[in-house]
This record gives sequence, structure tokens and C-alpha cells, in this order.
Amino acid sequence: MAFSKRSFSDTQKAILTTIIYSDIFHFPLTFTELWKYLISEEKITRKAFSEALANLSDVVASRDGYYFLTGKDSFVTRRKRHQAELKKKLQIAKKATFFLSHIPTIRFIGISGGLAVGNVTEEDDIDLFLIVKKGTLFMTRFWVVCMLEWLGMRRKRNEEFPADKICVNLLVDENRLLWPKKSRDLYSAHEVAQIQPLFERDNMFQKFMDSNQWIRTFLPNSQDEKEVFLGNTKSTNYFVLQFLGYFIFLKPFETMLRKLQENYMKKHRTTEIVSKNVLAFHPNDYRMEIISKLRLKCENLGLLTNT
Repeated sequence: MAFSKRSFSDTQKAILTTIIYSDIFHFPLTFTELWKYLISEEKITRKAFSEALANLSDVVASRDGYYFLTGKDSFVTRRKRHQAELKKKLQIAKKATFFLSHIPTIRFIGISGGLAVGNVTEEDDIDLFLIVKKGTLFMTRFWVVCMLEWLGMRRKRNEEFPADKICVNLLVDENRLLWPKKSRDLYSAHEVAQIQPLFERDNMFQKFMDSNQWIRTFLPNSQDEKEVFLGNTKSTNYFVLQFLGYFIFLKPFETMLRKLQENYMKKHRTTEIVSKNVLAFHPNDYRMEIISKLRLKCENLGLLTNT
């Protein structure tokens, strides 16, 4: 599709860049999503946004409330076809969260990855992001793995068919809420902005978002209030675990589990990030690939974007 012959306003370029980014994932956007994830260096008014979108009808099509590049109608069919799958995976994520929320060192649980924005297929697993109490990263992961294993919901390393399994691919402690400076790009901004909260204690999700205001340099409309599925869990089981925590959630236990897990991870480590404050597991890390694809498409179409 060659529309580099046309002259576009900055607002139109922002809209097109956003749709092109979504196009990489074969995912059409609703009007609300297009506005929320608008890629722009400057804040754009809703009126200017609406007018610019209306004047892009020759290159941006819409159907059933979804926007996409012309000729990509199949993306709408694909998204609508997977609505039932989306609901199923959300229910699985909520079930896992209910049980995991009883671990007293967990401060936040959120959905990340494709499921967070509704882009799923039958084969996809379910990515979760956890924030834990400071100094408890490895012991929390140990109990999370044990609980998911007991539930039969844990995605195992190199699992061939991980559909509907839970992959806790990012854990950070509450002292490391700020995203690493070297990784602050458009892809990471999207990853942060699209996190869907399922459980929190002590208003942790808002603390996390407040710590990562840098995402507004890429997605100025992205941060809005989101409803949390579960509040602070105070069931009988929680108090039992809290009591046990006085004995098992201690620094020597954390040190022991950190050494055991680090030794195990050394045997399989590839692109994972392992530290005292952050555990990041990325079975398929597409970050650089996506950024490169977006830059190439934008350059070919005569568009500029802050990526």
C-alpha cells in the first residue's frame, strides 16, 4: 500500500502509525482503543483526532466499529471469531488470580501480553505480571509455581502446547517499580499501558503506573483508571498463610530459594533477566523485531514516529 504520495498532518501521521503498529499484530482497533494507544509525541485533542481520522477514509477502513488499514478486513473477522476464546482465557486468569492472591507477599497481579488487549488465539497461553513485597522475590515465585502446579495451570519450560496455561513471565519487587531506562521504547510502553489489573494490595497498581509516567512520551492518552477484579484478600486462608509467613517468609528462606533457583536457571538461561529485584522470562521476546518492523513500515510510507 503506497500512500507516501499523500501529505498527512501530524495528527494523521499519529493515527496511521498507531494503526500500522496494530497491523503488525493483525489486530484492528476500536475508536476507544485507537485513541487510548495513539502514538504521538504531543498531546492531541479529541476533536482534532476525530477530524483527522474522518479524513483518512481512503487509507483507513472501518467495519463493525473496528479500524484498520484498507484491505485488511480479515482482521475484523479474526478478532470477532476469537471473542469466545478471550472470555474463556479471562476466566482462567481470574481463577488463577483468586488462588494466587492468598499468597501474602503478592502485592499485585495483572494480565500482560496479547490477552491484556484482547488479541488471543486458541493456542495462546496466559501471561501474568506480579509485584511482590520487597525482599521476597524468589520465595514468592516458589509458592506461585507450587500453587499453579497444584492447580494444573502452570506453563512448563519448552511446553509444546501451552494453550490456556499460566506463564508468570515478569515478577518485580515493590522497590523496583520503575521500568529500566534502557528498555523504555514504544514496545515496552505498550506492554506497561495494556496491563489489566486483577488483584492488588495497598493501591499497588496505581503506584506502578505513577512510577512509569515515561510511557506518556509514546502514548500520551494511555493512562486511565482500570477496575481491579479482586481487592485485598482477607479470607480465612489468607490469615492462615499470613501466620505461616512469620515462619517461612523470612530472609534466610529467600536467600536459600534464590540460590537454588539461580543455579537451576543457569542451565537453561537465554534472554531471561534474573536479579534480586526482577525476574523476567520471555519465551518469545519479539521486542526488537516489532520495533524494527514498525520503523521499516513507517519509513516506507513516509511517516515519522518516536519509537
